[in-house]
Amino acid sequence: MKPQLIIATLASVFLLACSSQETKSGTLAEDVESGPAELVSFDESVDIDVVWRRSLGKGSGAKNIRLRPALSGDNVYAADYNGQLWALELSSGDKIWSQKFDQRITSGVVVAENDLYIATEDGLLHSIAKSNGELQWSQPLSSESIAPVVVDNTQVYIRTIDGHLTAFDRRNGKQNWTYEAALPVLTVHGTGSPVLLQNLVVTGFANGKLVAVDRELGIPRWNKRLAIPQGRSELERLVDLDGTPLVENGVVYATAYHGKLSAIGFDGKTQWETELSSYFGPALGLGNLYVTRDDDHVQAYDQVNGASVWSQSALQGRFLNQPVEYENYVVVADFEGYVHVLAQVDGEMLGRLSVRPKPLHMTLPNQPEMYNWRPLRGKDFGIRSVMQSTPNGLLAYTNAGELLLLQLAN
Repeated sequence: MKPQLIIATLASVFLLACSSQETKSGTLAEDVESGPAELVSFDESVDIDVVWRRSLGKGSGAKNIRLRPALSGDNVYAADYNGQLWALELSSGDKIWSQKFDQRITSGVVVAENDLYIATEDGLLHSIAKSNGELQWSQPLSSESIAPVVVDNTQVYIRTIDGHLTAFDRRNGKQNWTYEAALPVLTVHGTGSPVLLQNLVVTGFANGKLVAVDRELGIPRWNKRLAIPQGRSELERLVDLDGTPLVENGVVYATAYHGKLSAIGFDGKTQWETELSSYFGPALGLGNLYVTRDDDHVQAYDQVNGASVWSQSALQGRFLNQPVEYENYVVVADFEGYVHVLAQVDGEMLGRLSVRPKPLHMTLPNQPEMYNWRPLRGKDFGIRSVMQSTPNGLLAYTNAGELLLLQLAN
């Protein structure tokens, strides 16, 4: 890790307190005073059932990362921060295999044909056999990566926290090229994954720019500024592109912290844009883009012109994760382990479930039964990682390392 990156990272830790969790808007004091919204009862029309749940190590632990699992056919692959990697059956959650690595895993798992890819805290990219979890090759990165890679037929593309986008040969891990963006003094702790757009790989950087790089040559083809630093202090001027862009029909939809939601064509021309501050990329469904704003309002925008369709403020300040589209619903989860189901058409709250484990029962002498139940303490049962739609239901991976398959029913 470069010295200037250490300074920026330390500043981010102490001034932003890992902004993507502890700080959720540009006004720090305002957030502290208001606190998370209390959950209000409503008539629930959608039931959320737990099909299975499995405890997988320690999850992300105290590390502010999003360890998204990966799907391939009938299997799901998941990792925890302590270096454990699992393959499970999607239908039952039964273990197929597991492997323990010496390094701490910091990125979500990605599957590409017969290979799995993860990044570790010591700045290494690993290629792993999907069949048994055996290591195939490892290559050093310029710094740590906390975002899943993206893969095409020949190369693996990875974003690191020092502002590098690097391409590696899938067969042997040989580095083919790297692109470097200038970093500001302060950044939000987190990076989004790159996405593929025809012959380009597109990713956002902490300087507020979305950059499209030629996949073969590694040279930039265009860049768009989605956020402009404003204010006198470095904290006031903080901008970032922390979410993974969405590609649909040759258009990139991207969000920025203290910036905009923008629709950009393959040629780099902006089709529309609207003011927005978010740490997450959008989800798409029914012609709308669904975004978690930095104040934890869930908002829908028209995919064609960016007009606001609806906004749901009932979950303000609850540290929501990225929305996911599932059937006719928008689903988000919060810092307490609640899963919330909203209607895609108007944002109405339809269902809610707490996925926190039940309290432990301990038989204590000379104590009434009510005192024999002990809540689980010292663990973070919130859900940072985006949930994933599957043919069997929704996958949710808690910060404490519990993987659940959920089904929704009217």
